[in-house]
Amino acid sequence: MPSPIFVLGAPRSGTTLLRVMLAGHPGLFSPPEMVIAPFATMAERRKKLDERFWEKGGLRRTIMELRGCSVDAAKTLEAGLEGMTVPEVYAWLTGQLRERTLVDKCPHLAADPPAMERLARWYPDAKYIWIVRHPGSVTRSIENMPMAEVMLQGYAPDARDIWFHANKNVKNFLAGVPEGHKTTVTYEALVTAPRKALQKLCADLGLEYHDAMERPYEGDRMREGPSGARAVGDPNMAGRGKIQPELASAWLEGFDPASVSPETHGLARELGYDLGALAPPPIAAVSAAMTALWDTARQLEANLRMPADVDNLEGRRFLLRMISASVDLFVEEGDVDHPRFHHAEGPTRKMFADNPDADYWRAPVHLGAGRTYRVFGRVPSGTAYVGILLYRKGGRVGAHLHDRAFVQPDGTFSVTISTEAGATIRAHGDEISMMVRQYFTDRRAEPPITLDVEFLGEVLPTELNAAVLAKSIDRARRNLQAVFDRTLATWKGASVGLLNRFMAMDGAALFPTPDNTYVACWYRFGADQVMFVRGRLPKARYWSFCLYNAWMESLEYRTHRVSLNHTQVVTDAEGNYELCLAHTDPGHPNWIDTTGHHAGYALIRVLLGEEEVVAPTIEVIYDREWAARKAR
Repeated sequence: MPSPIFVLGAPRSGTTLLRVMLAGHPGLFSPPEMVIAPFATMAERRKKLDERFWEKGGLRRTIMELRGCSVDAAKTLEAGLEGMTVPEVYAWLTGQLRERTLVDKCPHLAADPPAMERLARWYPDAKYIWIVRHPGSVTRSIENMPMAEVMLQGYAPDARDIWFHANKNVKNFLAGVPEGHKTTVTYEALVTAPRKALQKLCADLGLEYHDAMERPYEGDRMREGPSGARAVGDPNMAGRGKIQPELASAWLEGFDPASVSPETHGLARELGYDLGALAPPPIAAVSAAMTALWDTARQLEANLRMPADVDNLEGRRFLLRMISASVDLFVEEGDVDHPRFHHAEGPTRKMFADNPDADYWRAPVHLGAGRTYRVFGRVPSGTAYVGILLYRKGGRVGAHLHDRAFVQPDGTFSVTISTEAGATIRAHGDEISMMVRQYFTDRRAEPPITLDVEFLGEVLPTELNAAVLAKSIDRARRNLQAVFDRTLATWKGASVGLLNRFMAMDGAALFPTPDNTYVACWYRFGADQVMFVRGRLPKARYWSFCLYNAWMESLEYRTHRVSLNHTQVVTDAEGNYELCLAHTDPGHPNWIDTTGHHAGYALIRVLLGEEEVVAPTIEVIYDREWAARKAR
C-alpha cells in the first residue's frame, strides 16, 4: 500500500480548497481533516478532542465515505479504533482504499514539528504538499475567523505571527525531505490559474492529471456532512459554487504590512511575496494618527518644567484632561451634519480661565453656501445671562448674540445660523464651532436652559470611516499642542508682566465672550502673607472674581471658595469691596481660598458693563499685620 500524501500549511492558507481539488482525482482519497497525524495513539487523540469537540467529525465522515454507512455505524467503527496506535489507524484506512492513495490534510502539523518528524519516521516514502498563501491574506482571514482565539490555540499567540511560525516550521521540516517527495503550490495559483497549478502538482507527485480537479464544487467530495460527522475545514466551502479568483487578493485590502514582524517580511520574500510593495490599508492612517497623538502627549509631558511642584503636578492632570477634551472635541463630538451640544468645560475639564458660574455648551459647525443650523430651546425666568458665540478657525471670535437679542418674552428662542442674509446670526463661513454660555449667580436656585441644535440641510447616515477618523485624531493632536502652546505662552507673559497688578485684557487668549471685559493679574505672595484686592463693583449684568492655577484652570471650586460673584461679595453702601486672598480662613467675609497655591491668575469678569471698569488695587501684608489690624 502506498504511503499517504500529507498536505501541510498554515491555517487559512487554502488547505481545504486543495483537499477538495485532490478529491476529484480518481487515484486519491482526500477526506476532511481527520486530526490523527499530530498524535501517536488514538487515546492521545481522544483526550485532546474531548477539549476540541468540533474536530471530532472529520474521521467519522471519512469512515462513512469508506464504508457507505450511517453516522451511528461510523461512530461504532470509530470507537473500535480507540485502542490503536495512529500508524495502525492509517493502515486500517489505507486497507479500505484498494489502489487509491490517502491524502491527509492537517494544518495542525504546521504548529507541531515533532509530529512532522514522527510522520517522516513512520512513512519514509511519504509525499508532502506545502500550500502557501500570502501572509496578509492569512493574517486577515484569521483575524476575521469566528472563534479564532479558540480554534487556533497552539499555533501562535497572535494572528500576525501564525503565518510565520507555521510556514517556518514546514520549511525547516521539508528541508530534510528528499526531492521527489515534496512539492509546493500557492493558494493564489490555485484560484487564478488552477489547471497550470494542478498539472504541475500532479507531475511533481507522479500522478496523471485529471481535469475534474479543477471543479472542486462538483459532486459531494465530503464538503459537508450530517450532524455528528461535520467536515472539518473552511466552513465557507459549502457556500461557494465555483473557484473565485478574486480571493487571491480580497483579504489584502485591510492588511498592514507594518503590523507583522521583520522575520515575516523576510520569509515572505523567500516564498515570493513582497510585503513592502503593498500600500498601507486605510486603518494604518488611524494607527499613525494615534501614534502621533501619543507622541505629542509624551513630548508635552517630558517638557513640563514649571517653577513649583504643584504646577508640575497639575500640568500632568491638565495634560490628561486636554487629551480627553481634544478627542471629545474632534472625534466624538465632531460630526457637523449631526451636531449636538455637549459640555465643553466643567469641574473636571477646565481651560482658558473657565468660569465656575458658567455652563459651556459646544456644538460643531461647518458653514458655507447652503448650510444652515437652527439652535432652539428655552431660557428660564431669572437666568443671569445666555449668549451664543461662533468661533472661527484658530479660535478667533466670530459673530455673537446675547439673550436680549433673541429670547422671546416666554423664554423660548429659535436662532438660525448661516452665511446667508436673513439668518439670525450671519456667519463668515470659516466657523468650526458654536458656544452657548449660561451664567448663574446661584446654581442651586437657577435652573439650566433647555437647548438643542439641528442641521437644516440633507442629513445622511454616518458610518465609521478610517480616513475621517484619522483626520479627526490628527485634529485632536493639533488641538492638544495648540492648547499647551497658548496656555504656556500666556503664563510666561502674565507671570512677569502682570505680577501683583491688575490690567485690562482683550481676552484673546481665553476664547472669550465679547460681552465680557476681563481684568487680570498674576498674584504671588508667601505662606505667611495675605493679599487684599480692593475695588468697586461696576454697573453690569454680572461680575465675578476667581483664582486660577498656572494652567488657567479655576481652582477646585466644588470644595473651596475660590470665586465670588456680584451677588455673593460683601460691599459697602457705595459698592466698594475688599477681597482677602489667604491660604487659611482669616475670618474675613470675602475670603478667597488659594487652596495651597502661592501664585496663579486672578481674573475679574464684567459682563455687559455699563461703565468703565477700573482695575482694583492690591496690598500684600504679613499674617501678623492682619492679626494686629483685626485686634484694633
